[in-house]
This record gives sequence, C-alpha cells and structure tokens, in this order.
Amino acid sequence: MEQESDLGDLEQFLTFTIDKEFFGIRLLLVHEILKPVLITRIPNVDDYILGVINLRGEIIPIVDLKKRFNETDSDIYPISRIIVVMLEEKRIGILVDEVKQVVKVQKDFISYTTDDLSLNYSKMVESVSRFEDHLILNLDLEQIVNFVSTTK
Repeated sequence: MEQESDLGDLEQFLTFTIDKEFFGIRLLLVHEILKPVLITRIPNVDDYILGVINLRGEIIPIVDLKKRFNETDSDIYPISRIIVVMLEEKRIGILVDEVKQVVKVQKDFISYTTDDLSLNYSKMVESVSRFEDHLILNLDLEQIVNFVSTTK
C-alpha cells in the first residue's frame, strides 16, 4: 500500500541532451525512439523544421530543437536520436543529440516555470527538476506543437 502512494508522488521523464544541456519529456507522451533516418526536406517552412519522415506509412514532421533554441543546426551523429511523441492524436519527431535515460522524479523536486525566465526557449519549458547532479528542463510539448502548426 505504501509503495502505491509513493508512485503517485513521482513523475517519469525521458531525458536527453541538446548541446550538453539536459532536457526531459513526460514519459507518457513518448511513442518511440528512432535512430536517424532519411529526412525529406520541405520548402517554405521554418528553418527548425528539418522535414518529414515516413514512419510505417505515416508522415511525421521532424523538429530540430537545437536549431530552435540556439539558431545553430544540429549535427547528426550515430548517437543522435529522433524521439517520436504523441500529442492530441498527432505524432511529431524531435531530433536530439543523445537519449539518456528514464528518470523518476519526486513531485517535490519539480519546479514549474514562470514566463519571466531569461532563456530564449522559456515558453517551451514547463518545469525544471533535479535528478542526481543535473537540472533537467522539462519541455512543454504543446508549445512545441504550436510552433510547428504555425508553419502551415
């Protein structure tokens, strides 16, 4: 019984790095993790939209978060991954430098952000959590999807 109540006090995040910074996505939103595949470029979209991939017959847009955050293109390495997330019955791929691990964070160690963060990507960060010796910036996927939908 005690263990069940403890689970309610935990949030699970898939952690990954972009430009040596740690980020997280709620694990429940992660559909799958892919090795980099051929990305088809699309003309006339924002430069942080790399293009689309065909995932078992479904066309999925791929976002380069490093480009969105830092205005520099991501290099794709053997350890790079595309995290496919599901949000409101739509899939979107996020290119990251490296997937790290799934972490369980007590809700007491999660601080929700305010709009006055000085980070240039603060609107996409919903919370900050501590895990071991790292601060993890947990992304608000609805904001990322909103950025993508404005490109249409």
